[in-house]
Amino acid sequence: MTSAAKRAVAGTITAASFHGSMVAAAGGFAFLAGTAIDASGGLAPEARPPEPYRSSAAAQAQAQARHLFGRLDTLLPEVGSSVADIVAIEQYVRRKVHADPYFKVATGKDYLGKAVPVAATAQVGEYVPADAVVAVTGLAVVPDGSPELVKSSPDGAAGASNRKFSEVVVAGPYMFTTLFPSDRRSGLPETARTPAWIWSGSEIGAEVRWALKELEGRLATVGASFDDIVDYTLFLTDAGDLYEFDEALRSVIGAGAPSRTVIPSLGYALPRREGAFGHADGAPRMEVQLRVRRPGAAEERRVVDGPEVGAGFQSAGVRVGPLLWLSSQTADPGRRGGDVRAEVDDALGRLDATCRNAGTDLSGLLRVRALLTSAEHAGAFAEALRAAIPSDPPAVCVVVVPSALPVTDARVAVDGVAFVAP
Repeated sequence: MTSAAKRAVAGTITAASFHGSMVAAAGGFAFLAGTAIDASGGLAPEARPPEPYRSSAAAQAQAQARHLFGRLDTLLPEVGSSVADIVAIEQYVRRKVHADPYFKVATGKDYLGKAVPVAATAQVGEYVPADAVVAVTGLAVVPDGSPELVKSSPDGAAGASNRKFSEVVVAGPYMFTTLFPSDRRSGLPETARTPAWIWSGSEIGAEVRWALKELEGRLATVGASFDDIVDYTLFLTDAGDLYEFDEALRSVIGAGAPSRTVIPSLGYALPRREGAFGHADGAPRMEVQLRVRRPGAAEERRVVDGPEVGAGFQSAGVRVGPLLWLSSQTADPGRRGGDVRAEVDDALGRLDATCRNAGTDLSGLLRVRALLTSAEHAGAFAEALRAAIPSDPPAVCVVVVPSALPVTDARVAVDGVAFVAP
């Protein structure tokens, strides 16, 4: 068991291309991340389909999902949580064909079927180890006997948008939700589309307008406003859309931007076809998962300053209670394009500076996510993280993105969540 005042980890793996834990907990929450990796840093033997199904995408995704959630089912109780306590999860697949077989395992009654969290699912890129086809990251409540950390859905929320996941979940000082422009009847809703017959408007502009209107209604269920947004993950199929997204969000928030991470992606849950892009194909351009402060909670939302490079509309960090949410950081321009290890060290140093401004350091990290432009950089990231946090590393998610990062010439971007001891 763990308590809100202690940090604990489970499922640590240290290998040439990976250094991290599968679960790390403190502050009332357990952060999770992983693939079907084993202690050697390779794909676990039990996560490989038997012959003659080795080349089947369905068999690969199901075998890896069983291993991944079997591990989470074992490890989360070691820090006082459980799969049923998962409140939000991000699910990454290599190809769209991996998604449905993954869901058949992951959303079963033994795993996410018990949790019914909010969820985002994106076709992102490649993972560690190289033959992993699915990866996850998210967080769960550590109840610890505290009535404030009960997971529930707010009164007035629409409830589950489908049978797999919830629209809104609340726990402790947070509300969790995911915005994805889709409906079960027509795919991409007309209210989120831009007509193809006229120049005015843009596809991302229409999607963001839809998203802000939808979010306003969900925030109202807990008495929150746009100013209460703490942190979010933004998936974009075109990094050029970030400008319009930021302009729209800035118009409703003003000062005090949230922390965030932008992840280049290939596609989302619709349409089924691989490679579909843009509204002409019925394909959304974005998905976003948000962490929001509940106004009724005792903890305040506090922006934490730190070094940033070409960040756009984001704050270096945002703290709510004992959790510090850290925006994705890249290296200084002078460090890009040379030694990758130096680039990773610089990005981690920037996270550390923000942590120290909040009263903690890298040793307090609970979750780290690395976005790499090449699988060849995984070893350099593992080395740098091992040097910074030699023991009890945080939960680590490593993604090889399918296109350039939003910051010019950056090969590595790193974000995180840190625990700030009382």
